[in-house]
Amino acid sequence: MALCQAGLEEILFLHPGGTNSRKDTGLGSGIRSEVLIYEGPLLPKILDAVQQEKNSLVALCRGGPVNTRLMKKLLKKSPVPVIIFNRAVHDSGGGHRALFHHVIFATDWSPASKVAVEYFLSVFKEMNGILEIVNVINRRLSVRDIRELKRKLEGTRTLFLQMGIDAESHIYAGKPPEEVMLAAKDYSATTIVMGTSRKPFMKSIFSKGCAYQVATEAEVPALIIPSWIDY
Repeated sequence: MALCQAGLEEILFLHPGGTNSRKDTGLGSGIRSEVLIYEGPLLPKILDAVQQEKNSLVALCRGGPVNTRLMKKLLKKSPVPVIIFNRAVHDSGGGHRALFHHVIFATDWSPASKVAVEYFLSVFKEMNGILEIVNVINRRLSVRDIRELKRKLEGTRTLFLQMGIDAESHIYAGKPPEEVMLAAKDYSATTIVMGTSRKPFMKSIFSKGCAYQVATEAEVPALIIPSWIDY
């Protein structure tokens, strides 16, 4: 339902059943929805569905039958963004706020970062919530570096403000995945948005390892945008 409130028009549920078939869910709410009953491993079926059905987003709920190994492979291979929910938080009633009411948007101005910004601005240009832009530093900076960092943060903030999105920028220091999740707690965020790259950017916010750690440990949903997305 959180995704329905975010503006989805059609949902395809994947359900293991032993035979390949599909049927209407009768979900209602003005949203088209079907269940695709499949046999065999889940990951190939997800990737096949994305290609055949032209899906724009994959949603998983961790803490159930979806294991961390599958999530790691999916984040590496999915051609579309993946959003991962924490089942324990939602089962306890902690997921009642609108999905994009208060967003942590992690950035480091790498090529993957630029893709994530462009994608977010194109898809969520009518977002009514609050956006916290977070950059994590993990090395000693000179005065010049700090000035340049502030300039970049303000430039990114301006992009969102021009789209009518209420945005503020923040600097954290430490290990990127831990600091991104700390920011989510500090600002009572409802979602973390970040990108990922196939290239091995060491200690980067947009490294595969960082995105994977946030996706598998964050209390709030994590929307991971691949740098190789075609939209």
